Amino acid sequence: MGVGLARSVGALAVVAAIFGLELLMVSQVCEDAHSRRKWAMGSILLLVSFMLSFGGLLGFVILLRNQVTLIGFTLTFWCEFTASFLFFLNAISGLHINSITHPWDQPRKF
Repeated sequence: MGVGLARSVGALAVVAAIFGLELLMVSQVCEDAHSRRKWAMGSILLLVSFMLSFGGLLGFVILLRNQVTLIGFTLTFWCEFTASFLFFLNAISGLHINSITHPWDQPRKF
């Protein structure tokens, strides 16, 4: 039951990442008044994806802590670990780029 939940959380993380990356792409292709908001929302979705992926990974490790050694982790585990790390890097860099290019305390022009 627990492994199924961990896998479901991992799958949900992938779905959130897909939507986040889609928002990042759309914000760059269609530059309009809402591009900045789309970029920020895409980065936040990637951060949510990181949290879900890391939570699923942590659940997997907790459930199988007695059966798994450091060398005995599967390729699936290392792929999910790498994906989780890349989700985090992508989300943080997206939020950082957004804050550099458009500071939040900048006065708005109407």
